Amino acid sequence: MYWSRNIYKVLLFTVIVIGLIVLAILGMKKMLPSSSDITARLTPSTATTKDIIYFKDSSTFAKQHRWLFGDGNIAFSAEGYHHYTQPGNYTVQLIINDRYIDTFLITINDTAKVVPLKDSVPVIEAPDIAMQFENITFRASAHGASQYRWRLGESNYIDSREPFVQYYYKQPGTYTVALYTDNSEYPVTHKITIVPSYHASEDSMLSIDGMYKKMEDDFKIHLQQIADGKSFNTHYYYLLKKYLCNNEKTVIKINNQKANDFNSYCLGLQFDKNVLIQSVKLSPAENGDCMKQVDVMQTRNP
Repeated sequence: MYWSRNIYKVLLFTVIVIGLIVLAILGMKKMLPSSSDITARLTPSTATTKDIIYFKDSSTFAKQHRWLFGDGNIAFSAEGYHHYTQPGNYTVQLIINDRYIDTFLITINDTAKVVPLKDSVPVIEAPDIAMQFENITFRASAHGASQYRWRLGESNYIDSREPFVQYYYKQPGTYTVALYTDNSEYPVTHKITIVPSYHASEDSMLSIDGMYKKMEDDFKIHLQQIADGKSFNTHYYYLLKKYLCNNEKTVIKINNQKANDFNSYCLGLQFDKNVLIQSVKLSPAENGDCMKQVDVMQTRNP
C-alpha cells in the first residue's frame, strides 16, 4: 500500500512538472513575436502615378524598420509616404528588427492621358484636287472618336463607316466631303475638285465597282462552300491567300452586329447548319494589297 502511494505521488509530480514546462513554453512563445504578429498597413493597394502611398507599422515589438518599396527606394521610419513614378505591380517588404518580414502587393496604374481639346476636333486628311477615276484616300483624324460616317458628295448615301475610305469620282466637278463622328455635334467638311481625265475612261478602268463586285462574289462563293461542308482547307486557304495576305486574324463582321477573326469564323461556319451567305463586302487596307475587314450578311435556312 505504501509503495502504491509513492508511485501515485511520483506520477502526480511528473504530470505537474510537465504541465509547468508546457505553460512555460507557451508563455515564452507568447513573449517572443513572429512575422504574423506584425501590425502594419500600406494604403491604397491600387493607385496611379499621381497618388501618394501611406505606410505605417504599429507593431509594439518593433525597434528597427526597413521598407523596401520594389522600385529601388527604401524607408527606415515606422510611418511615412511614398510616391511611385512608374506604373506596374510592386512587391513591398517590411523588415522589422532585421528578422521579421511582412509583404504587401500594390498596383500602380498610369494616369489617363488627356487629349487636348483642339486635338479632339475631327479633321479630314485628303487632297484638294484629284483626277477623275483616280483612287483617292480620305482619312479621319479624330482623337476619341469611335464611330464615323462619310458622305463623299457624289451621292446622298453614307459611303463608308470606317476611319478612312478609298473612293474614285466618276464625274468631274467640285464636291463637298462631310465627316460625321460620335464626338462632334456637326460634320466637318472638305472641298475637293475633280478634274477630267484625258487618258483614262470609266470603261478602260474596267469599273472599279465591277472589279470589287467580282471579288466579293468570289469570296461569297467560297464561304458558302465552307458552310455547305465542302473541302474546308481548299476554300479556306484560297480566301486566306488571295484576299487576306494569310492574315487569319482579319476581322469578319457578321450581320452588322457580331464579329470574329477569319479563322474562328470559318471554323464555326463549317459546323453551323443551313447557313446561307447572302452578301459579302470587302474593305481594303491602306496599302490596297489586302482586305482589312470583311462584312458578311447571312441567314439560316429553315
